Amino acid sequence: MAEIVLFGGTTEGRELAELLQQKGVDTLVCVATEYGEALLSAGGSLRVNTGRLDEAAMEALLRAEAPRAVIDATHPYATRVSEQVSALCGALGLRRIRVKRDAFTDASCVCFSDFDGLIPWLNGTEGVIFSTLGAKEASELARVENFAERIWLRILPLEESLRIVRAAGFPAKRLICMQGPFSRPLNEAMFRATGARILLTKDSGAAGGFLEKLEAARACGMTTALLTRPADDGGISLSEIKARIEENAL
Repeated sequence: MAEIVLFGGTTEGRELAELLQQKGVDTLVCVATEYGEALLSAGGSLRVNTGRLDEAAMEALLRAEAPRAVIDATHPYATRVSEQVSALCGALGLRRIRVKRDAFTDASCVCFSDFDGLIPWLNGTEGVIFSTLGAKEASELARVENFAERIWLRILPLEESLRIVRAAGFPAKRLICMQGPFSRPLNEAMFRATGARILLTKDSGAAGGFLEKLEAARACGMTTALLTRPADDGGISLSEIKARIEENAL
């Protein structure tokens, strides 16, 4: 049984896993992919559970582990998983701590709350689109006219990601498979090499290299279309939860 169950293959999740391991806190980290597992150093007080969990599997895991706290450090756009964690913690009487990633706002971005607004806007524009939305959004982006020639996709270097985007109809010649976050110079080099005129991105925050993308797009004279974050239920900052761990106050 774990003292802490930590959900998240994010940068925050990895930092918290490392700190909990250093403090000797018996922790189970749940990540969706083998790639996420490879970025962690399991051992000692740290165990890793790899694989996507449906509601039944997640409930079984939480019942078996019976942790004193559950840390939700999932991606800010992974609303379905976060809602599932929240609902199960409520049902099982477990304390949930949501790690909040600071958001950025910028007046220069064209903002959209969903694809129903974004896709028609993209269809009314011209020029090459560089998407950093990830593989899961490929089917939505396939609604863009002439998407196979107009859109470049930057995705994680995972077999699953490739399967998703290829199934959506994107050709291999329009794929960039790399793990971020990326520096401003590297973003700028990619934007210029692809001839992109529109950056399509999410507010991934500092941990996701959002500012570096935004600054690179500005330097290239691009328009940035931002898919805004879903509404969240609050939470605490990474620095605050780290302080609690250091003080043994979780």
